[in-house]
Formats: sequence, C-alpha cells, structure tokens
Amino acid sequence: MSETLETMLEAMPDSYQKTVGFPTYDLLAAAAIPMDAFAQQLSDTERKLDPEELTGAELDSYILSRSGLERNPATYAEGVLLVTGNGTVQAGDLFESGGGVQFVSTQTVEIIGSGEVPVRCVTPGAVGNLPAGSITMMPVQIAGIVKVTNPAPTAEGYDAETDQAYYDRFILNLQTPPTSGNQYHYRSWALEVSGVGGVQVYPLGHGANTVDVVIIDTEGKPASEPLVKAVQEHIDPGSKGIGEGEAPVGAYCYVSAATALELDLSLTVTAMAGSEEEQVTEGIKAAVTAYLKGIAFAQDYASYAQIAAAILDAPGVQDFENLTVNGGTGNVPVAARQVAVLGEAAVSYGP
Repeated sequence: MSETLETMLEAMPDSYQKTVGFPTYDLLAAAAIPMDAFAQQLSDTERKLDPEELTGAELDSYILSRSGLERNPATYAEGVLLVTGNGTVQAGDLFESGGGVQFVSTQTVEIIGSGEVPVRCVTPGAVGNLPAGSITMMPVQIAGIVKVTNPAPTAEGYDAETDQAYYDRFILNLQTPPTSGNQYHYRSWALEVSGVGGVQVYPLGHGANTVDVVIIDTEGKPASEPLVKAVQEHIDPGSKGIGEGEAPVGAYCYVSAATALELDLSLTVTAMAGSEEEQVTEGIKAAVTAYLKGIAFAQDYASYAQIAAAILDAPGVQDFENLTVNGGTGNVPVAARQVAVLGEAAVSYGP
C-alpha cells in the first residue's frame, strides 16, 4: 500500500468499509495511482534544484548553463614503440598490451632493422597509462615486423572530470569569482585543462606584470612536462604576455610543476593471519598515497597521526610500531610550491 493511499484511507470515517474489494478502497486506490506519480515528479523536480544531487548529463546542463564551465574531458595516453623488423607501419595500425589495451600508430614509419613509432591509446583515460614493456602484441600482423615494445611508459591519459570534481570547481568559481585577470582567474584557467588537479597562484612571482602558476595533476603529484606545457599554452603561450591565450595583454604567466617533497616511511608491521606480506606492503603504500592525494595543495603539512591512521586502515594490517616519517615522529611541513608524495617505504614484519 502506498503512503498516499494509506493517508487517504485514514482520512475516511470508520463508518465506511475500507478493506480491499469494497468501493471506498477501490476508488481511493485508483485515485492514489496518479497522485503517487505526481508526487514522484515533484520530488524529482525538487532534487534537480540542488546541483549536488545531480549526476552526469543533468549536472553538465546545470553547471554549463549557469557558469559556462564545461566538464574536462578524458585525454588519450601517448607513447613511443620500438619496432623491430623490415616493413612499414602505417598510420592507424594497431598494437596491444597483454591486458588488451590497444594503441594506434599516429604516423606512417618505414622500419629498417628497428625504429620508433608514436602511438596513442584507442581508449581515453588513465587506462592507457601503462608501464614500460607492456605493449608487445599486434592484433593484425604487419608484414615484416617481428617485434614491438614500449621502452618507456605511456602517459598523459587522464580520466574525464568526475561529478564531484566538476561540482567542486563550480562552487569554487562561485565562492571566489574569477574576473578581469585576477588571481582566481588564473586558477580557473589552469583547472580548465584536463589532468590538472590543483593550482597555486603567485602574483608577481617573476616581477612586475607576472603571474606564477604552479600545478599538480589529478593524482596529487607534480604535473608532467606535457601537462605544464598544455596549461602554459592555454593561459599564455610562451610566456609572451601578448594575449594569445586566456591571460590579458601585458600579463606574463609562467606555469611550472610543483616540487615533490618525498616522505620516506619506516615501520614494523604485525600482519593479520593469512595475509601476504607483499600485498600488505602495497596496501600500506596505496593508503598513504591516498591520504597525501587528499591533502595536496590543501594543507601545509603532512600529518604524522593521519599517516599512522591510514597505515592502520590498510588491508591486512593488525598493528604496527616504530613508524618514522623522514626519520622523525612528527608532522612534516610542506612549503609553498611543494606537494608531498610517498618516497621509500621500508616495511618490515614482526610476529
């Protein structure tokens, strides 16, 4: 029984027979059906008035129409293959990792003995960021080519901006309005580039009429060189100050990556019964990395207590002792233009 029907039945005098099959019940039940549908429509409409409740295309429509901010799209990972043999790799030829992630050649390259072929992942997003030596297969054999591999990792694949990140950027723009080339404008411009996860702005960083923009990526790590270049091109190509990008004429912008402050850990862990030490160690690294990502450009120190809490919450950890962070047992200051990242993790195991 719907809540609407129950309310209507309760409002009827008890002198009426209100059980199933009697006219009172049947008539009210029929009326309750469209009323329930209308109530659901009202509830859905009310929900859509709050952007925090929206997802996907509905969130895109709400934010874009009110602020002009577009969701940052996913980008395609790129890399270079070392190809061995004698033949021609055509633009559009496919290569593949052992896990089934495919890459396409972006140029036609004649191979004599060996040569390099630039490739781009077929699928957008972080799925294309693979370690060195991962791309070793050809879905369709290329005449004369006997071997392929990627000597270096593929990179620069970023997932599309999440609903939460997109909403947070919208709220940030409302709370700190970017206008007329103020410092909030530089932050907003940098965050419009896919892959940027955080921004620090330093007015007059290189002297009069200059602005320094320091960025990290969406993983809370120092931005890569290509990402720095992309942001530089978006705001002020070549730091010329002639208005070729978003920055106004006369404003010289210098984009750089944050400097990594590595945190080296040392501790002794008591693992839960049945846990494999290697997996526990990886879980500890992942937990601390997640904590550091959460405070990147948001906190000027790395908390010893929070690092300890992250370790204790890691899968397979029963307890630990003798934790040191960069040789100490206190909070680690994070300076301007720095971001804390996990360095070496020396994990030993006790009984």
